Amino acid sequence: MNGICLCVDQFHSGMVGAYGNTWIETPAIDRLAAEGFVFDQFLADSLAIESLYRSCWFGRHAMIGKEASPPLDEALPAIAKAAGAKPVLLTDDPRIAALPGAAAFSERIVLPVQSPAAPVADAEATSLARAFVRLISRIDSLKGPFFAWCHLGSLGRTWDAPWEMRRQYAEAGDPDPPEGAAVPSLVLDGAEDPDLAWGITQAYAGQISLLDLCMGTLMSAMAEAQWGRETALVLVGLRGFSLGEHGRVGPAGGHLGGESIHAPLLVRLPDPTLASARSQCLVQTPDLYATWGEILSGRPAAPSLGAASLMPLIRDEAEVWRDRLGVLGSGSWRAFRTPAWYLQRDQADRLFAKPDDRWEVNDVADRHADIASALAGMLAEYESRLISGSSEPLAPLDEILREGFR
Repeated sequence: MNGICLCVDQFHSGMVGAYGNTWIETPAIDRLAAEGFVFDQFLADSLAIESLYRSCWFGRHAMIGKEASPPLDEALPAIAKAAGAKPVLLTDDPRIAALPGAAAFSERIVLPVQSPAAPVADAEATSLARAFVRLISRIDSLKGPFFAWCHLGSLGRTWDAPWEMRRQYAEAGDPDPPEGAAVPSLVLDGAEDPDLAWGITQAYAGQISLLDLCMGTLMSAMAEAQWGRETALVLVGLRGFSLGEHGRVGPAGGHLGGESIHAPLLVRLPDPTLASARSQCLVQTPDLYATWGEILSGRPAAPSLGAASLMPLIRDEAEVWRDRLGVLGSGSWRAFRTPAWYLQRDQADRLFAKPDDRWEVNDVADRHADIASALAGMLAEYESRLISGSSEPLAPLDEILREGFR
């Protein structure tokens, strides 16, 4: 089987129809969701790109820490190569091609970085469109099985979609959206004109429309080519993007809010019987390593505390699944998630009820100090187990920690 993994950095899950958005048109991504499997609770294990790729390519959870680089033969592209597929890396971010694990790809394609001052006139001239064209062209020319990993970073670098793509989301009476292509990074103090954040959101929506257009092009190419009918396709957001949540626009600066760590994950396999389903199970970045390893090799991956193949969930064969996740932030920032709660730890604890409080609006730590304390202890144990490599099973959550007060 072939594989394509599209990693879209700075991809806000609230901007896609398949994740509940009702005002941005994403027909291609929604079709991918209908033809595949949607993970509603996919969380990044870190906001640092180096840690994220150690998770993706080596299955090492970010909380393990800065260990020595794992052996290159354990890297995901090496697993693909051993399974008979040519691993190809294509990225518009030069940093990705220099990360540990990248050397295991048989081919590394680094696209020229484009940073126009203003949106371009035609969608075909955008950074995203050029990347998709190059990806499709390279796959078309490959002979034999392949595994293509495509990292797209332009959502966090340049918003060059034609201005009309953002203007379509302005209603009558709205001011025009901003005209520049630079990606904003702001801390809001509440005194700003509300039109500022709304205009930025419209500009970001234009980029999502462009991404969806490019996804439609790729899916059409897959439908027409023989290789497309034998290819697993994954669309995943590595990190989200703040659009005014928690007083921030742009890179989160270490804030572990849902807008930053909760990202889309959609998996479409050639088997049509595994389509049109979704899961509320907690899944995380290192699971991509185990999942692709099983898809490419055909052998089930041995699950660990930090990484497990998602294939049992997709095939509806998982009798049990993890009930907790940890997230490593910068400095002393940590976060801990169960099906019912999300704890953020820094100078003080913040506690949010999940999944209802999607963007962490209502901090209930002062009302449920016992729950926050219990989760803090579990977070410390979880991180300690990851660092030590312990395989001992964790004690199951009690009903309140697992299901809340329903």
